[in-house]
Amino acid sequence: MAAATLTARGQIVIPAEIRDRYGLVAGTQVEFVDDAGSIRLVVHRRVPRTDPEAGYGLVKVPPAPADRPRGRLVDFDAATLAQRARRGRS
Repeated sequence: MAAATLTARGQIVIPAEIRDRYGLVAGTQVEFVDDAGSIRLVVHRRVPRTDPEAGYGLVKVPPAPADRPRGRLVDFDAATLAQRARRGRS
C-alpha cells in the first residue's frame, strides 16, 4: 500500500500509482470524508485532460505595420518599454 507524509503546511502528495489508477490530474477536486475513525478521499469533480494542439490557431497576431517592423524577442527590453509607457508613448 502506498504511503505519504503530511507537510508542515498541511499538504500531501498522492502517490503516482494512485493518481494514474484513478485518473487524478491537476485541478481535480477531491472531498475528505470522516468515516468513523478513518478518512476517505472521494473524487468530487474530475478535470478532463487537455490537448494543447486543440488550441492551435486560436490566437491571431496582426501583421506589423510596414513603417514599424515587429521586433525580435532577443531585442526586447522591459525597462525601455516601461519608460516609454511612463512618458505616454508606445
